[in-house]
Amino acid sequence: MFKQLLTLTLCSIFSSSILAKSILIDGQQIEIGEIAVNGTGCPAGSVTATATDDNKNIAILFSKYSAVTNSTSPIASSDCNLALPLSVEPGFSVGILDIDWRGTVFSAPGSHINFHREYFFSGNQGPSHDHNWNSSGFENFILNDRPPFAYYSGCDGEALIARADTVATVIGADSLFSLRSADVGAQLLLNIQIIPCEE
Repeated sequence: MFKQLLTLTLCSIFSSSILAKSILIDGQQIEIGEIAVNGTGCPAGSVTATATDDNKNIAILFSKYSAVTNSTSPIASSDCNLALPLSVEPGFSVGILDIDWRGTVFSAPGSHINFHREYFFSGNQGPSHDHNWNSSGFENFILNDRPPFAYYSGCDGEALIARADTVATVIGADSLFSLRSADVGAQLLLNIQIIPCEE
């Protein structure tokens, strides 16, 4: 078995896409197909993709995924959907074991912030998760979503399509949710596992 974290800097049907990439994980080539994004948090031109220097990870950078309130507009929301095809050469299977999200919130006294995520894997309904912040001030967060079981591609080189639909809602003045923190960076971490298929 081979394991490696595939790092993506996040938003998270689709109106814009990012060119396909190839990366190397533990000596195995992974093809990241055309990544599709859509939503108010992912408008056209706000998403870029790049491979890291060691060519083991890929970063998807989102510059517009945030929801910010003030005294005039005390309710704000932003949504972002991501479809990510992953494939390896025939004879191997690629799977997703868990997913981390990183960002920043500021929830002022009396405010409420919710970040909702739903997952789909090659058309199958996966788990959904919610996280809430209530009057908790400033926080750089890491949220770990651990699916109840692993999702793997087929052994014939067919891609595993991982889709995440997300919505951030902020209620209460002078608060914010952001997946583009300059301090922490907006990151979606996929724990990728590559296994040889049985003959």
